[in-house]
Amino acid sequence: MAKFKFSLKSVEKYRNITLDEAKAKYAKAVSDVNKQNDILLSIKKELAEINRELNYKNSQGITILEHQGYKVYIKILENNIKNEEDKLKGLKKIEHRRRKELIVAKTDVMSIEKLREKRFEEYRKEETKKEELATEEFVSNQLSSRK
Repeated sequence: MAKFKFSLKSVEKYRNITLDEAKAKYAKAVSDVNKQNDILLSIKKELAEINRELNYKNSQGITILEHQGYKVYIKILENNIKNEEDKLKGLKKIEHRRRKELIVAKTDVMSIEKLREKRFEEYRKEETKKEELATEEFVSNQLSSRK
């Protein structure tokens, strides 16, 4: 019985490499989105803390200059939040695109695996037929030599 050889082995190997790369790119995109969420959360916490501090100082009495300083800082934090939210939107788009690429790569690998399985099954059936023919020929030769 001859050994099964899949003629598209190099294509299968290439598609598996492409799948691994797609997985790595998607994982990085997810990580980038998570890091950006953490940055955004940190700025929002800082903004909330500054607002609490300003409210406390307003109740205790605060100079106009100090109040203006807080307002400028709050405005800076709000702008930072907007910028970080824009970055997050961009990173989510990249993540979505990487996810689509991963799905395509996975589909490609699965299709080549199905093809390999189909060809292996055809090969197995062909080998079974050859063995049956060889057995029949052997039996036939044995019967004809006894006559």
